[in-house]
Amino acid sequence: MTMAPTTQPTRGYTLVELMVTLAVLAILAMIAVPSFRDTIRRNRVNAASNALLADLRYARTEAINRGQLVSLCPSSDGSNCTADGTDWDAGWLVYTYPAGAASANAAYAAGNILLRAGGGRPDVTIRSSTTNVVSFAQQGQLQPGAGLNFRTCIRVDGEGENSAVVPGMELDLTGSGSLANKALPVAAECTP
Repeated sequence: MTMAPTTQPTRGYTLVELMVTLAVLAILAMIAVPSFRDTIRRNRVNAASNALLADLRYARTEAINRGQLVSLCPSSDGSNCTADGTDWDAGWLVYTYPAGAASANAAYAAGNILLRAGGGRPDVTIRSSTTNVVSFAQQGQLQPGAGLNFRTCIRVDGEGENSAVVPGMELDLTGSGSLANKALPVAAECTP
């Protein structure tokens, strides 16, 4: 008795199966990429706002620890204050005054002690509600006592943009020196 040879089924994928798989992957990629881009943009806004928040807290702590005024000003080069005090995009300086200095809220100058230079973020805008130098007094209160706020937004075509997809952040600094960071409402402007 002879047995008929049995054929083994072939293993692998057909061209049609491969094309369907690639089409499904392409559709999933088209859905995921814009969402991922927006996630990155939200993280950039949060990182910039948190960096400024950290340096404001640092300045307040140093003012208390040193028992003297500590100031912040916007800086585009890491060694001088900029003339337009509302634009903090390029970075900022944290500095204190020499012992016995009679002036506060003065721009960083020769003789001041540089404590820290904060880096700017080219893809976000950071604006303050005042052109004054931000100074903390010996007990951590804002000097002078009026509060102010900062708004951080993603930069789109050179301007800050606040949207539901990539919301901006608002950092409020009260006269007592306390700080709060929160998301901007969707209709809010990026300039305080």
